[in-house]
Amino acid sequence: MPTTILAAAVNADLDTGSYFDLATRAATACLEQADVAADQVGMLINAGVFRDQNISEPAVSALIQKRVGVGLEYAPGRVPAFSFDLMNGASGLLHAISTAECFLATGEVEYALLVAGDTHPSTERHVDGFPYSTSGAAILLSSFGTAGGFGTLHCTDTAGPADPTAWVAMGAAGANGRRAMSTRPGNADPVELAAVAVRDCLTAEGLEAADITDGRTLLLAPTWTLDFRARLANALGFTPESIVGVDPSVDNPYSAAPVHAYLSARDSGVLTRAHTVLFLTADDTSATCLSYYQQSLAIVR
Repeated sequence: MPTTILAAAVNADLDTGSYFDLATRAATACLEQADVAADQVGMLINAGVFRDQNISEPAVSALIQKRVGVGLEYAPGRVPAFSFDLMNGASGLLHAISTAECFLATGEVEYALLVAGDTHPSTERHVDGFPYSTSGAAILLSSFGTAGGFGTLHCTDTAGPADPTAWVAMGAAGANGRRAMSTRPGNADPVELAAVAVRDCLTAEGLEAADITDGRTLLLAPTWTLDFRARLANALGFTPESIVGVDPSVDNPYSAAPVHAYLSARDSGVLTRAHTVLFLTADDTSATCLSYYQQSLAIVR
């Protein structure tokens, strides 16, 4: 059966700067929305990039899995569960959705819980020069429901090798490496990459710009900035009002942006009017677009 989004949640509580805390709270809220118990979840994927203390082992997914209470005991009658990190910059969550679908489609997994979000490794809420906002996000997927599922993932990348935009300068950080992160702006224009990914997705799914203009198809942008939406709309041939972005109060949620944009569309009421949702992610090196049919394909088409 096609994959369905059962619930989505974000958390940006100000009492903590820990990605582990925020992702756990978002995941717990997601399960509560769907009335799904943690021990029913068979897969947890973490797509967050920047994490507490630059931890790399154990996997961040395992730490969040333990906090949420997913598959902590293997016993007869219990759902076996596993978790892993899938990091691919801003596009990680969309790749995680496509990966989870492979398991949901075969029935190996009944519920897949995906989390994303970022924080400065110091876990301080505001650090000068760090461009991403602190938040956690979660989305719960299942093969139960009436949705038409997701389409093919469309990706576009810059040609040739790309210089890093975030790294830990060990020489400068010294013993403070676990709390340090250096960043720089990317060189490529994300609008150009985003436009290519959206065009490829529209063509593959048999959609046109008119579908977005009249609201049948909803394009979710990975940023709140009006400049990005205006330039993307101009490149694609429709109005900026046709694109829903992230709530301005969130600033730049990076890996969690798809969930923030999805909830922004839901809260504004435009999500319920659309048959198809296009999830878009973009940074300076790549862009990804993924379609989601909120109703059965037979009804949509």
